[in-house]
Amino acid sequence: MNRLRAGWRWLAQRPLIIWFAAVGCYLLAVFHRTSLGVAGPLAAQRLDLSAGQLSSFVMLQLGVYAAMQVPAGILIDRFGPRRMLLTATLIMGSAQVLFSLVHSYPLALLARGLLGVGDAMTYISVLRLVAGWFPARRYPMMVGLTSLTGMLGNVVATVPLTLMLTDLGWGPTFAIAGGLSLGYALLLLRPAVAAPYREAESAAGPMGGREVLAQVKHAWTLPAGRLGFWIHLSTMAGPTVFAVLWGYPYLTQALGYSPGVASSLLMLLVFGGLIGNLMLGPVIARRPFIRGWLALIVAGLCLTGWLVLIGWPNGQPPVAVVVAVICVFSVGGPASGIGFMLARDYNPRHRISTATGLVNVGGFCGAVVMVFAVGQILDLVEPGAVTHTAAAYRWAFGAIALLTAFGIARMITWILRTRVHVLRAAARGEDVPVEIVPHRWDLLDTGEFRLVTGTKPGEVRFEDLSRRPVVDPSTDQRPAPVRREP
Repeated sequence: MNRLRAGWRWLAQRPLIIWFAAVGCYLLAVFHRTSLGVAGPLAAQRLDLSAGQLSSFVMLQLGVYAAMQVPAGILIDRFGPRRMLLTATLIMGSAQVLFSLVHSYPLALLARGLLGVGDAMTYISVLRLVAGWFPARRYPMMVGLTSLTGMLGNVVATVPLTLMLTDLGWGPTFAIAGGLSLGYALLLLRPAVAAPYREAESAAGPMGGREVLAQVKHAWTLPAGRLGFWIHLSTMAGPTVFAVLWGYPYLTQALGYSPGVASSLLMLLVFGGLIGNLMLGPVIARRPFIRGWLALIVAGLCLTGWLVLIGWPNGQPPVAVVVAVICVFSVGGPASGIGFMLARDYNPRHRISTATGLVNVGGFCGAVVMVFAVGQILDLVEPGAVTHTAAAYRWAFGAIALLTAFGIARMITWILRTRVHVLRAAARGEDVPVEIVPHRWDLLDTGEFRLVTGTKPGEVRFEDLSRRPVVDPSTDQRPAPVRREP
């Protein structure tokens, strides 16, 4: 018995074992979240739904997910990620069992809303465990592996789920899905073990009203926090809308693909995400200073993909073009993880989950707006239609392109402001998470510091204006006024 306890204690202290147990919850969460992507047409028939009503399922689920991010982060900071993962798994399993039994629209909405509550607690709980159990240099790689494992949920939610719905029907399929989560909760019924990289955490997380607001305010006012928000929105929101709801109807209705072909094309999102995570994680770990620009490139490619689908003549792009666009969308998920890396690097450990939740709000708020807009535009262009044409989808996808373009504009703004924030901190002699090289196109005059030419050709550096005399003794002239950062 003592040896058994010792063995269990040894397993409970292995970082990879801890991560495997936690990431299994995230895999189930992604499966539940995206299950309606291939079940959407069947749900419309079962519950007699229009396109707008069908979009409300995903809009409610993602809306609850987004609204729960900050509260979930605060609860994780206070009660710990293991307890929140256990709670999330039980809620998701119960919601899917309820969804398997419903025959009315309001009850179905309730089930998807509950699913969003449970889903909201999973990813940031896993990232909190990663921050506590792995050193900082391994964090980008573990974030990538976490996203990669979650992609397996997308795999199960495409072709296998389609086959289950065909062979077993609605009720048994979603009952089995719910039972998987309820059974998995047994793995989380264990005492918590202190993580080795939690030395900076306070004993009790912020719970008082003023403390909560202060922590949220601090996380949001950081330029890196705003940058993470817009990175997540610009890279993740559009591809998520395509994966969880409108991609499958677009492929089958607008382009006329068979259900099997459409499901296989959606699996490209998974395989592309797999390759993207394997490539981006090591690159970012070795060169963290390129994170913001890399996210900007991926967001720009995603916007280009939407414009291709919208602008192709007659709205009927060739299969090769559709495959290329889906492969571009698949990289959006891995790139969105850059926002979580910023949240970890620029916040104290007791605020990591709150900051991560704020970043996560960006992508899912964007997804909610896009899902709602697509459904409403489809009903507006072709009112009362059961299926929609390529022309209607072109108008609807325009809303996604517009919001993505807006997010990219805000991302550029906050990349520049984050660079100034980091450069000013470095000039003051403070430790910064990532050292960056100043350039002439940075905001040249920034309060008490000014970017000046160095002693070597092409070198630039910050000059501390607070150490300069107000009057130049040699010329008896005041220095040029400093333009302050807006």
